Amino acid sequence: MPALLLTTDLATSSKVSAAAARQGTRLAVAMSVEALCDKAAAEGFDIAILDLSAAGLDVRALVRRLRALPAPPRAILAFGPHVHESLLAAAREAGCDAVVSRGQFHAQVDRILAGEAAS
Repeated sequence: MPALLLTTDLATSSKVSAAAARQGTRLAVAMSVEALCDKAAAEGFDIAILDLSAAGLDVRALVRRLRALPAPPRAILAFGPHVHESLLAAAREAGCDAVVSRGQFHAQVDRILAGEAAS
């Protein structure tokens, strides 16, 4: 299940990369919205994973851009700090398929990359 991760956090990138290796999943990491959109358009991915803590992220605009691609990701998952309820709510309202707290994401990352839905 090819996955594309948007994050500016090197620790998150490292943890998700390790999980992808365990699952045998191809993972591309983007450090900016533009890089994410370029990779998504060029390569195609089953899932786009969005770190809501990424600086300057407009989740609504990004979800629209991803959904408008000729081959959009099958699923868009967003995660962020549980204390930033407004960020999580904005991701839900933007149409993300799943929105979870950072802790939930890290606890479930292997399952997510294996193609199981986040809960």
